Amino acid sequence: MKKYFLLTLLLSMTFYVFGQNNTSTVTSDGVGNSDFVLQIGNDNTSDIVQNGNMHFLGGHFNDAMVQQFGGFNESDIDQLGDWNYAEAFQSGWFNTSTQSQGVGWAENNYAYAEQYGWGNTSTQTQRWDYNTAEVYQDGWDNTATQYQATMTNGAMGNYAYIDQYGEGHLATQTQYGEENEAYIIQDDWYNEAEQLQTGNNNYAVIWQNDMGYGGLNYAYQEQEGNYNFAYVDQGFGSYTVLNEAYQFQYGDENYADVFQKGYENFSLQYQEGDLNISSVEQRGMGNNSLTGQFGLSNESYVYQKGRFNNSGILQIGFDNFADTYQKGRENMSLVGQLGGDNTAWTSQIGFMNFSAVGQAGHFNTNTTTQNGMNNFSVTGQLGVGHTSTTTQTGNGNVDHVFQIGW
Repeated sequence: MKKYFLLTLLLSMTFYVFGQNNTSTVTSDGVGNSDFVLQIGNDNTSDIVQNGNMHFLGGHFNDAMVQQFGGFNESDIDQLGDWNYAEAFQSGWFNTSTQSQGVGWAENNYAYAEQYGWGNTSTQTQRWDYNTAEVYQDGWDNTATQYQATMTNGAMGNYAYIDQYGEGHLATQTQYGEENEAYIIQDDWYNEAEQLQTGNNNYAVIWQNDMGYGGLNYAYQEQEGNYNFAYVDQGFGSYTVLNEAYQFQYGDENYADVFQKGYENFSLQYQEGDLNISSVEQRGMGNNSLTGQFGLSNESYVYQKGRFNNSGILQIGFDNFADTYQKGRENMSLVGQLGGDNTAWTSQIGFMNFSAVGQAGHFNTNTTTQNGMNNFSVTGQLGVGHTSTTTQTGNGNVDHVFQIGW
């Protein structure tokens, strides 16, 4: 066992420390482990532990690298297993990096943290084998947390990526399973993003204020199953503030995306089953979209532009389709479909229009188009093969349609 304590300037084969009151501690048990520490500045601290349980001598061929520039930065690396690699690069003041790889048997994990600025925090935890985690932070008081566990010895691991620029961002990624991928990219200030993946080959992406100014946006993605795809973009274009997006996927091969631009827009997408598709785009202020899909191969599309528009879609069954388009202010569309192969098209342009469509059965089709102000439409169809088309232009029009039959 080798144990080194460096309190002042020291140069050796494996690491270097420059400045005042820097501290480095390395504890390495095993064969072929290597470490490199470079600290330039004041009151920086580095702690490295390398060990393992698969061999009686300890860990084999773990590799750790620490580079810290500035003051009061802290790096903590624990490698318990074989062939793991961890690297921390920090420039600035009061940054903290924590990297934990395994509890004794972990192999071939890769963790990388790079931080610039003041008060940034990165925590990376890897369990089992072949996981890859990367964190890049530039700014003030940003926080990144990654947890990866394959749950199976020797299985292919997960990939997690966090990139944050600006101030006060918070990003959390949790992965259980194999070959899941998660990406969070945040710019400007005080955005928050969370991702939870359980299963195999799921893919999740969150972008916030990446191509425009703003902040205080929140995004949450949860995937349980296999081959699900989830995508959130809040801030493509100009100023985007206080938007919220939630995506839940349970099953296999579901797809969800949401694009939001503006102020205080809200989207929730919930999918349970297989091969469902949900797409939402909202531009403006105070728009709300709620989508729930249960079953197989349901599709829904929502586009809202303006202020305080509301859309709600619920589909239960298989091969149902809903498309909602709203432009203006305070329009509301509600669609509920139960069964199979039902279709609902809704288009509302203007102010305070209302449309509600309910269909139960199979092969029912509804098209509602309203242009103007204070128009009102309600359609209900129960059975098989019904078709309804409603078109209203002007102000204050009212329409009711009900069809029942098999």
